[in-house]
Amino acid sequence: MMSDTEVREAILRERRNNEWIQERIVMLRKNYGDSYIAVKDRKIVDSDKDFDALLARIKKLPDQESVTIEYISLTEYLWML
Repeated sequence: MMSDTEVREAILRERRNNEWIQERIVMLRKNYGDSYIAVKDRKIVDSDKDFDALLARIKKLPDQESVTIEYISLTEYLWML
């Protein structure tokens, strides 16, 4: 079981990776559109159009819990609620 400190660190790490992705979304769509990217410490460590293939490779990493996987759509969608 993770300690409170470890949980906090994991949440902050995920937030930083997601913020990094959103700040670069235009470039990511251009280079990785319609693919999944794996981000660790605000760097792309792997990508693939096939989620299962990417996940299988990430699971082999010793620190897989520090990797954020995100789908990058080729087009931007506008949600109207």
